[in-house]
Amino acid sequence: MKFIKIFVMLGFVLSSLFSYATTILPSSQVSQINVRSELSSPIIMAGSEETNYLKVSLTGEKANSNKHVPINLALVIDKSGSMKGDRIVKAREAAIFAVNMLNEEDTLSIVTYDYDAKVIVPATKVKNKEQIIELINKNLVAGGGTALFAGLSKGIKQVESQLTKDKVNRIILLSDGQANIGPSSVAELSQLAIIAAKKNIAITTMGIGSDYNEILMSSIASYSDGNHVFVNNTFDLEKMFVHEFTDVMSTVAQNVVITIQLKDGVKPVRLLGRDGVIKGNQVTIKMNQLFSNQEKYVLLEVIPEEGKVGQSKTLAQIDLSYDNLLKNKAEHETQFVSVAYTDDKKLVKDSMIQEVLAESEIQKVTIENEKALEYYNLGRFQEAEDILMENSKKLSSISNSVSSEEAKERLRGQIEKNNIMADAAKADKDVFNKISAEKQFESKSNVIKK
Repeated sequence: MKFIKIFVMLGFVLSSLFSYATTILPSSQVSQINVRSELSSPIIMAGSEETNYLKVSLTGEKANSNKHVPINLALVIDKSGSMKGDRIVKAREAAIFAVNMLNEEDTLSIVTYDYDAKVIVPATKVKNKEQIIELINKNLVAGGGTALFAGLSKGIKQVESQLTKDKVNRIILLSDGQANIGPSSVAELSQLAIIAAKKNIAITTMGIGSDYNEILMSSIASYSDGNHVFVNNTFDLEKMFVHEFTDVMSTVAQNVVITIQLKDGVKPVRLLGRDGVIKGNQVTIKMNQLFSNQEKYVLLEVIPEEGKVGQSKTLAQIDLSYDNLLKNKAEHETQFVSVAYTDDKKLVKDSMIQEVLAESEIQKVTIENEKALEYYNLGRFQEAEDILMENSKKLSSISNSVSSEEAKERLRGQIEKNNIMADAAKADKDVFNKISAEKQFESKSNVIKK
Protein backbone atom coordinates (compact mmCIF):
# COMPACT_ATOMS: atom_id res chain seq x y z
CA MET A 1 0.00 0.00 0.00
CA LYS A 2 2.85 2.32 0.88
CA PHE A 3 4.39 1.72 -2.55
CA ILE A 4 1.06 2.50 -4.25
CA LYS A 5 0.67 5.73 -2.25
CA ILE A 6 4.16 6.90 -3.22
CA PHE A 7 3.45 6.03 -6.84
CA VAL A 8 0.23 8.04 -6.79
CA MET A 9 1.99 11.01 -5.16
CA LEU A 10 4.71 10.92 -7.80
CA GLY A 11 1.99 10.89 -10.41
CA PHE A 12 0.51 14.06 -8.97
CA VAL A 13 3.88 15.76 -8.78
CA LEU A 14 4.59 14.83 -12.41
CA SER A 15 1.09 15.99 -13.28
CA SER A 16 1.84 19.32 -11.61
CA LEU A 17 5.12 19.68 -13.43
CA PHE A 18 3.47 18.76 -16.71
CA SER A 19 0.74 21.29 -16.04
CA TYR A 20 3.35 23.95 -15.34
CA ALA A 21 5.35 23.03 -18.47
CA THR A 22 2.29 23.35 -20.69
CA THR A 23 1.83 26.90 -19.42
CA ILE A 24 5.25 28.07 -20.61
CA LEU A 25 5.08 27.13 -24.29
CA PRO A 26 7.31 29.89 -25.70
CA SER A 27 6.47 30.38 -29.33
CA SER A 28 9.35 30.39 -31.78
CA GLN A 29 8.25 33.83 -32.87
CA VAL A 30 8.43 35.29 -29.38
CA SER A 31 11.86 36.54 -28.37
CA GLN A 32 11.36 39.78 -26.48
CA ILE A 33 8.86 38.60 -23.86
CA ASN A 34 8.92 35.49 -21.72
CA VAL A 35 5.43 34.55 -20.54
CA ARG A 36 4.77 32.43 -17.48
CA SER A 37 1.31 31.40 -16.33
CA GLU A 38 0.91 29.52 -13.06
CA LEU A 39 -1.37 28.90 -10.10
CA SER A 40 -0.34 29.39 -6.48
CA SER A 41 -1.77 25.88 -5.87
CA PRO A 42 -1.55 23.70 -9.00
CA ILE A 43 -2.76 20.69 -6.95
CA ILE A 44 -5.82 21.16 -4.73
CA MET A 45 -8.01 19.07 -2.48
CA ALA A 46 -10.73 17.15 -4.30
CA GLY A 47 -14.26 18.36 -3.58
CA SER A 48 -13.16 21.72 -2.17
CA GLU A 49 -13.76 25.26 -3.46
CA GLU A 50 -10.72 26.96 -2.00
CA THR A 51 -9.42 30.27 -3.32
CA ASN A 52 -6.50 30.03 -5.73
CA TYR A 53 -4.36 32.67 -7.47
CA LEU A 54 -3.53 32.70 -11.18
CA LYS A 55 -0.43 34.72 -12.02
CA VAL A 56 0.40 35.64 -15.61
CA SER A 57 3.79 37.31 -15.78
CA LEU A 58 5.58 38.92 -18.70
CA THR A 59 9.32 39.48 -18.55
CA GLY A 60 11.13 41.59 -21.10
CA GLU A 61 14.43 40.07 -22.17
CA LYS A 62 17.55 42.19 -21.93
CA ALA A 63 18.05 44.20 -25.09
CA ASN A 64 21.17 45.62 -26.71
CA SER A 65 22.04 48.57 -24.47
CA ASN A 66 23.79 50.43 -27.30
CA LYS A 67 20.62 51.04 -29.22
CA HIS A 68 17.02 51.75 -28.34
CA VAL A 69 13.67 51.92 -30.05
CA PRO A 70 12.96 55.54 -31.16
CA ILE A 71 11.24 57.55 -28.43
CA ASN A 72 8.39 60.00 -28.97
CA LEU A 73 8.60 62.02 -25.76
CA ALA A 74 6.81 65.08 -24.42
CA LEU A 75 8.05 66.91 -21.34
CA VAL A 76 5.19 68.75 -19.64
CA ILE A 77 6.69 71.07 -17.04
CA ASP A 78 5.01 73.14 -14.34
CA LYS A 79 6.51 76.66 -14.19
CA SER A 80 4.00 78.19 -11.79
CA GLY A 81 5.09 80.65 -9.10
CA SER A 82 5.69 77.88 -6.54
CA MET A 83 8.44 76.48 -8.79
CA LYS A 84 10.67 79.52 -8.14
CA GLY A 85 14.19 78.95 -6.85
CA ASP A 86 15.85 75.55 -6.87
CA ARG A 87 12.80 73.78 -8.31
CA ILE A 88 12.75 75.63 -11.62
CA VAL A 89 16.55 75.45 -11.83
CA LYS A 90 16.49 71.68 -11.35
CA ALA A 91 13.52 71.28 -13.73
CA ARG A 92 15.51 73.19 -16.36
CA GLU A 93 18.56 70.97 -15.75
CA ALA A 94 16.41 67.82 -15.96
CA ALA A 95 14.91 68.97 -19.29
CA ILE A 96 18.41 69.64 -20.67
CA PHE A 97 19.49 66.23 -19.40
CA ALA A 98 16.61 64.71 -21.36
CA VAL A 99 17.70 66.49 -24.54
CA ASN A 100 21.22 65.16 -24.16
CA MET A 101 19.98 61.61 -23.58
CA LEU A 102 18.04 61.52 -26.85
CA ASN A 103 19.42 61.07 -30.36
CA GLU A 104 18.43 62.11 -33.87
CA GLU A 105 16.00 59.20 -34.21
CA ASP A 106 14.01 60.40 -31.21
CA THR A 107 11.24 62.96 -31.18
CA LEU A 108 10.90 65.54 -28.42
CA SER A 109 8.31 68.15 -27.54
CA ILE A 110 8.29 70.44 -24.52
CA VAL A 111 5.19 72.04 -23.02
CA THR A 112 5.24 74.45 -20.08
CA TYR A 113 2.27 75.64 -18.10
CA ASP A 114 1.38 78.34 -15.59
CA TYR A 115 -1.79 80.42 -16.19
CA ASP A 116 -1.98 78.68 -19.55
CA ALA A 117 -0.02 76.07 -21.48
CA LYS A 118 2.57 76.85 -24.11
CA VAL A 119 4.39 74.57 -26.54
CA ILE A 120 7.97 75.86 -26.41
CA VAL A 121 9.36 72.97 -28.50
CA PRO A 122 6.89 71.42 -30.99
CA ALA A 123 7.32 67.70 -31.62
CA THR A 124 10.55 67.50 -33.58
CA LYS A 125 13.52 65.21 -34.18
CA VAL A 126 16.33 65.88 -31.73
CA LYS A 127 18.84 67.12 -34.31
CA ASN A 128 19.64 70.62 -33.09
CA LYS A 129 20.25 70.17 -29.37
CA GLU A 130 21.74 73.63 -28.92
CA GLN A 131 18.60 75.29 -30.21
CA ILE A 132 16.32 73.17 -27.99
CA ILE A 133 18.44 73.91 -24.90
CA GLU A 134 18.34 77.62 -25.73
CA LEU A 135 14.53 77.48 -25.84
CA ILE A 136 14.48 75.67 -22.47
CA ASN A 137 16.70 78.29 -20.82
CA LYS A 138 14.68 81.13 -22.34
CA ASN A 139 11.17 79.85 -21.52
CA LEU A 140 11.46 77.83 -18.34
CA VAL A 141 11.02 80.71 -15.90
CA ALA A 142 8.69 80.41 -12.88
CA GLY A 143 5.59 82.55 -12.35
CA GLY A 144 1.79 82.22 -12.46
CA GLY A 145 -0.87 79.56 -11.72
CA THR A 146 -1.10 75.83 -12.42
CA ALA A 147 -3.05 75.01 -15.59
CA LEU A 148 -2.17 71.33 -15.37
CA PHE A 149 -5.08 70.12 -17.52
CA ALA A 150 -4.13 72.47 -20.37
CA GLY A 151 -0.47 71.46 -20.09
CA LEU A 152 -1.18 67.74 -20.17
CA SER A 153 -3.71 68.14 -23.01
CA LYS A 154 -1.10 69.87 -25.15
CA GLY A 155 1.50 67.28 -24.25
CA ILE A 156 -0.81 64.49 -25.42
CA LYS A 157 -1.48 66.35 -28.68
CA GLN A 158 2.24 66.77 -29.31
CA VAL A 159 2.94 63.05 -28.84
CA GLU A 160 -0.18 62.16 -30.83
CA SER A 161 1.05 64.24 -33.78
CA GLN A 162 4.03 61.86 -34.16
CA LEU A 163 2.30 58.69 -33.04
CA THR A 164 3.46 55.49 -34.71
CA LYS A 165 3.57 51.88 -33.56
CA ASP A 166 7.34 51.67 -33.96
CA LYS A 167 8.05 54.36 -31.33
CA VAL A 168 7.86 54.45 -27.55
CA ASN A 169 5.21 57.07 -26.89
CA ARG A 170 5.61 58.71 -23.49
CA ILE A 171 5.00 61.86 -21.47
CA ILE A 172 6.86 62.99 -18.37
CA LEU A 173 4.73 65.37 -16.29
CA LEU A 174 6.35 67.52 -13.60
CA SER A 175 4.34 69.47 -11.02
CA ASP A 176 4.83 70.84 -7.52
CA GLY A 177 1.35 72.24 -6.89
CA GLN A 178 -2.39 71.80 -7.04
CA ALA A 179 -4.09 72.15 -10.43
CA ASN A 180 -6.02 75.42 -10.01
CA ILE A 181 -6.82 76.65 -13.51
CA GLY A 182 -9.24 74.84 -15.81
CA PRO A 183 -10.49 71.30 -15.07
CA SER A 184 -8.78 70.29 -11.84
CA SER A 185 -10.50 67.24 -10.38
CA VAL A 186 -8.98 63.76 -10.18
CA ALA A 187 -11.81 62.47 -12.40
CA GLU A 188 -11.18 65.07 -15.12
CA LEU A 189 -7.41 64.58 -15.19
CA SER A 190 -7.82 60.79 -15.01
CA GLN A 191 -10.03 60.97 -18.07
CA LEU A 192 -7.14 62.58 -19.95
CA ALA A 193 -4.89 59.73 -18.84
CA ILE A 194 -7.43 57.18 -20.08
CA ILE A 195 -7.52 58.93 -23.46
CA ALA A 196 -3.71 58.83 -23.58
CA ALA A 197 -3.67 55.13 -22.66
CA LYS A 198 -6.06 54.33 -25.52
CA LYS A 199 -3.52 55.90 -27.87
CA ASN A 200 -0.71 53.84 -26.26
CA ILE A 201 0.79 56.90 -24.60
CA ALA A 202 2.09 56.28 -21.06
CA ILE A 203 2.41 59.19 -18.62
CA THR A 204 5.01 59.27 -15.87
CA THR A 205 4.21 61.80 -13.14
CA MET A 206 6.81 63.37 -10.89
CA GLY A 207 5.50 65.28 -7.89
CA ILE A 208 7.95 67.78 -6.42
CA GLY A 209 7.78 68.83 -2.76
CA SER A 210 4.81 68.28 -0.48
CA ASP A 211 2.12 70.54 -1.96
CA TYR A 212 1.01 68.67 -5.09
CA ASN A 213 -2.07 66.44 -5.24
CA GLU A 214 -0.66 62.94 -4.84
CA ILE A 215 -3.97 61.23 -5.61
CA LEU A 216 -4.32 63.15 -8.86
CA MET A 217 -0.72 62.55 -9.95
CA SER A 218 -0.70 58.83 -9.07
CA SER A 219 -4.09 58.37 -10.79
CA ILE A 220 -2.80 59.89 -14.03
CA ALA A 221 0.18 57.50 -13.95
CA SER A 222 -1.98 54.52 -13.03
CA TYR A 223 -4.62 55.01 -15.73
CA SER A 224 -1.98 55.43 -18.45
CA ASP A 225 0.32 52.68 -17.09
CA GLY A 226 3.22 55.04 -16.48
CA ASN A 227 5.32 55.55 -13.34
CA HIS A 228 4.68 57.81 -10.35
CA VAL A 229 7.52 59.32 -8.33
CA PHE A 230 7.62 61.55 -5.25
CA VAL A 231 10.58 63.95 -5.48
CA ASN A 232 10.99 65.14 -1.89
CA ASN A 233 14.38 66.68 -2.55
CA THR A 234 14.58 68.78 -5.73
CA PHE A 235 18.23 67.87 -6.08
CA ASP A 236 17.11 64.26 -6.77
CA LEU A 237 15.17 65.27 -9.88
CA GLU A 238 17.95 64.45 -12.35
CA LYS A 239 18.42 61.05 -10.66
CA MET A 240 14.71 60.39 -11.21
CA PHE A 241 15.14 61.29 -14.88
CA VAL A 242 18.03 58.85 -15.20
CA HIS A 243 15.85 56.11 -13.72
CA GLU A 244 12.97 56.98 -16.04
CA PHE A 245 15.13 57.11 -19.15
CA THR A 246 16.74 53.78 -18.26
CA ASP A 247 13.26 52.28 -18.35
CA VAL A 248 11.98 54.06 -21.45
CA MET A 249 15.10 53.32 -23.48
CA SER A 250 14.74 49.61 -22.74
CA THR A 251 11.15 49.29 -23.98
CA VAL A 252 10.71 46.05 -25.94
CA ALA A 253 6.94 45.90 -26.36
CA GLN A 254 3.82 48.00 -26.09
CA ASN A 255 0.08 47.71 -26.58
CA VAL A 256 0.09 44.48 -24.57
CA VAL A 257 -3.32 42.79 -24.19
CA ILE A 258 -3.84 39.71 -22.01
CA THR A 259 -7.12 37.82 -22.26
CA ILE A 260 -7.83 35.14 -19.67
CA GLN A 261 -10.71 32.84 -20.58
CA LEU A 262 -11.69 30.80 -17.54
CA LYS A 263 -13.30 27.44 -18.20
CA ASP A 264 -16.91 26.75 -17.21
CA GLY A 265 -17.23 26.17 -13.49
CA VAL A 266 -14.23 28.35 -12.59
CA LYS A 267 -15.23 31.55 -10.77
CA PRO A 268 -13.26 34.80 -11.16
CA VAL A 269 -13.20 36.66 -7.82
CA ARG A 270 -11.08 39.78 -8.35
CA LEU A 271 -7.93 41.18 -9.88
CA LEU A 272 -5.26 42.10 -7.34
CA GLY A 273 -3.17 45.19 -8.05
CA ARG A 274 -3.44 45.92 -11.76
CA ASP A 275 -6.89 46.85 -13.08
CA GLY A 276 -8.75 45.07 -15.85
CA VAL A 277 -12.21 44.12 -17.00
CA ILE A 278 -13.99 40.99 -15.74
CA LYS A 279 -16.95 40.09 -17.92
CA GLY A 280 -18.47 36.71 -17.19
CA ASN A 281 -15.61 34.22 -17.32
CA GLN A 282 -13.40 36.44 -19.46
CA VAL A 283 -10.82 38.77 -17.97
CA THR A 284 -9.04 41.38 -20.11
CA ILE A 285 -6.01 43.35 -18.96
CA LYS A 286 -4.02 45.92 -20.92
CA MET A 287 -0.46 47.06 -20.36
CA ASN A 288 0.95 50.05 -22.16
CA GLN A 289 4.65 49.26 -22.29
CA LEU A 290 7.04 46.55 -21.15
CA PHE A 291 10.74 47.19 -20.49
CA SER A 292 13.60 44.75 -20.92
CA ASN A 293 14.62 45.01 -17.28
CA GLN A 294 11.31 44.18 -15.65
CA GLU A 295 8.56 41.67 -15.05
CA LYS A 296 4.96 42.86 -15.14
CA TYR A 297 2.27 40.52 -13.94
CA VAL A 298 -1.45 40.03 -13.60
CA LEU A 299 -2.81 38.34 -10.48
CA LEU A 300 -6.31 36.92 -10.61
CA GLU A 301 -8.06 35.42 -7.60
CA VAL A 302 -10.17 32.46 -8.70
CA ILE A 303 -12.21 29.60 -7.27
CA PRO A 304 -11.50 26.45 -9.32
CA GLU A 305 -14.21 24.01 -10.28
CA GLU A 306 -14.60 21.06 -7.91
CA GLY A 307 -12.93 17.84 -9.02
CA LYS A 308 -12.30 14.22 -8.07
CA VAL A 309 -9.12 12.57 -6.85
CA GLY A 310 -6.82 11.89 -9.79
CA GLN A 311 -8.47 14.35 -12.15
CA SER A 312 -6.66 17.15 -13.96
CA LYS A 313 -8.65 19.95 -15.61
CA THR A 314 -7.82 22.93 -17.74
CA LEU A 315 -8.56 26.01 -15.65
CA ALA A 316 -7.89 28.81 -18.13
CA GLN A 317 -6.73 29.72 -21.61
CA ILE A 318 -4.49 32.77 -21.77
CA ASP A 319 -4.10 34.73 -24.99
CA LEU A 320 -1.42 37.39 -25.25
CA SER A 321 -0.92 39.96 -28.01
CA TYR A 322 1.57 42.84 -28.21
CA ASP A 323 3.56 45.01 -30.57
CA ASN A 324 7.15 43.78 -30.73
CA LEU A 325 9.11 47.02 -31.02
CA LEU A 326 12.43 45.40 -31.87
CA LYS A 327 10.93 43.36 -34.71
CA ASN A 328 8.33 46.01 -35.54
CA LYS A 329 5.47 43.54 -35.82
CA ALA A 330 2.51 42.19 -33.86
CA GLU A 331 3.04 39.01 -31.85
CA HIS A 332 0.58 36.49 -30.36
CA GLU A 333 0.87 33.63 -27.92
CA THR A 334 -1.55 31.22 -26.24
CA GLN A 335 -1.04 29.28 -23.04
CA PHE A 336 -3.14 26.92 -20.90
CA VAL A 337 -3.18 26.45 -17.13
CA SER A 338 -4.42 23.24 -15.49
CA VAL A 339 -5.25 22.17 -11.96
CA ALA A 340 -5.00 18.64 -10.47
CA TYR A 341 -7.02 17.12 -7.59
CA THR A 342 -5.90 14.97 -4.66
CA ASP A 343 -6.91 13.90 -1.16
CA ASP A 344 -3.38 14.37 0.20
CA LYS A 345 -3.01 17.64 2.16
CA LYS A 346 0.77 17.36 2.32
CA LEU A 347 0.97 17.05 -1.45
CA VAL A 348 -1.19 20.16 -1.81
CA LYS A 349 1.10 22.06 0.53
CA ASP A 350 4.33 20.80 -1.04
CA SER A 351 3.20 21.68 -4.57
CA MET A 352 2.41 25.32 -3.79
CA ILE A 353 4.27 27.89 -5.89
CA GLN A 354 5.73 30.09 -3.19
CA GLU A 355 6.55 33.01 -5.50
CA VAL A 356 2.89 33.29 -6.54
CA LEU A 357 1.75 32.89 -2.95
CA ALA A 358 4.10 35.74 -1.91
CA GLU A 359 2.65 38.07 -4.58
CA SER A 360 -0.89 37.29 -3.46
CA GLU A 361 0.02 38.15 0.14
CA ILE A 362 1.73 41.38 -0.95
CA GLN A 363 -1.36 42.45 -2.87
CA LYS A 364 -3.70 41.60 0.01
CA VAL A 365 -1.54 43.65 2.38
CA THR A 366 -1.56 46.52 -0.10
CA ILE A 367 -5.37 46.50 0.05
CA GLU A 368 -5.28 46.46 3.86
CA ASN A 369 -2.83 49.38 3.82
CA GLU A 370 -5.55 51.51 2.23
CA LYS A 371 -7.46 51.27 5.50
CA ALA A 372 -4.41 52.65 7.32
CA LEU A 373 -4.30 55.63 4.94
CA GLU A 374 -8.00 56.22 5.52
CA TYR A 375 -7.54 56.17 9.30
CA TYR A 376 -4.55 58.49 9.05
CA ASN A 377 -6.50 61.10 7.13
CA LEU A 378 -9.27 60.88 9.75
CA GLY A 379 -6.70 61.81 12.39
CA ARG A 380 -6.48 58.26 13.79
CA PHE A 381 -2.69 58.30 13.47
CA GLN A 382 -1.82 55.57 15.96
CA GLU A 383 -4.35 53.15 14.47
CA ALA A 384 -2.94 53.81 11.00
CA GLU A 385 0.59 53.13 12.20
CA ASP A 386 -0.54 49.97 14.01
CA ILE A 387 -2.16 48.57 10.84
CA LEU A 388 0.98 49.21 8.79
CA MET A 389 3.20 47.54 11.39
CA GLU A 390 0.81 44.62 11.83
CA ASN A 391 0.91 44.05 8.06
CA SER A 392 4.71 44.10 8.20
CA LYS A 393 4.66 41.40 10.89
CA LYS A 394 2.22 39.33 8.86
CA LEU A 395 4.54 39.40 5.84
CA SER A 396 7.54 38.67 8.02
CA SER A 397 5.81 35.58 9.37
CA ILE A 398 5.04 34.38 5.83
CA SER A 399 8.64 35.06 4.81
CA ASN A 400 9.85 32.81 7.63
CA SER A 401 7.59 30.00 6.43
CA VAL A 402 8.77 29.88 2.80
CA SER A 403 12.03 28.49 1.43
CA SER A 404 12.15 30.31 -1.94
CA GLU A 405 14.73 33.12 -1.90
CA GLU A 406 12.83 34.94 -4.63
CA ALA A 407 9.65 34.88 -2.54
CA LYS A 408 11.55 36.03 0.54
CA GLU A 409 13.09 38.93 -1.38
CA ARG A 410 9.71 40.09 -2.67
CA LEU A 411 8.21 39.91 0.81
CA ARG A 412 11.16 41.83 2.26
CA GLY A 413 10.60 44.56 -0.32
CA GLN A 414 6.98 45.02 0.74
CA ILE A 415 7.92 44.89 4.45
CA GLU A 416 10.36 47.73 3.77
CA LYS A 417 7.61 49.75 2.06
CA ASN A 418 5.28 49.22 5.01
CA ASN A 419 7.99 50.23 7.49
CA ILE A 420 8.75 53.40 5.50
CA MET A 421 5.06 54.34 5.56
CA ALA A 422 4.80 53.57 9.29
CA ASP A 423 7.81 55.80 10.01
CA ALA A 424 6.36 58.57 7.85
CA ALA A 425 3.10 58.38 9.86
CA LYS A 426 5.03 59.85 12.79
CA ALA A 427 6.15 62.88 10.78
CA ASP A 428 4.58 65.53 8.53
CA LYS A 429 1.09 64.72 7.19
CA ASP A 430 1.73 65.97 3.64
CA VAL A 431 4.97 63.99 3.38
CA PHE A 432 3.24 60.85 4.71
CA ASN A 433 0.55 61.13 2.04
CA LYS A 434 3.14 61.58 -0.72
CA ILE A 435 5.28 58.67 0.46
CA SER A 436 2.24 56.42 0.91
CA ALA A 437 0.86 57.27 -2.53
CA GLU A 438 4.21 56.41 -4.12
CA LYS A 439 4.68 53.13 -2.22
CA GLN A 440 1.09 52.00 -2.77
CA PHE A 441 1.42 52.86 -6.47
CA GLU A 442 4.56 50.73 -6.72
CA SER A 443 2.85 47.77 -5.04
CA LYS A 444 -0.33 47.97 -7.13
CA SER A 445 1.67 48.24 -10.37
CA ASN A 446 2.63 44.54 -10.15
CA VAL A 447 6.12 45.28 -11.43
CA ILE A 448 9.26 43.40 -10.44
CA LYS A 449 12.60 44.91 -11.36
CA LYS A 450 15.11 42.45 -12.79
